[in-house]
Amino acid sequence: MFTLGTAIVTAEQLAPITTAVTENLGVLLPVGVGLMAIMIGVALIPRIIYKFF
Repeated sequence: MFTLGTAIVTAEQLAPITTAVTENLGVLLPVGVGLMAIMIGVALIPRIIYKFF
């Protein structure tokens, strides 16, 4: 039987990820808001159409 060891993630290992996210926040935020608006629009448009027809 296999036993998996526990993975230990340190702050030093996460530092490049956090710096990349914070440096690119100006690009990531509008893209994320746009994707969220598309997802909400796709969910709401059929409901609105069915309500009137």
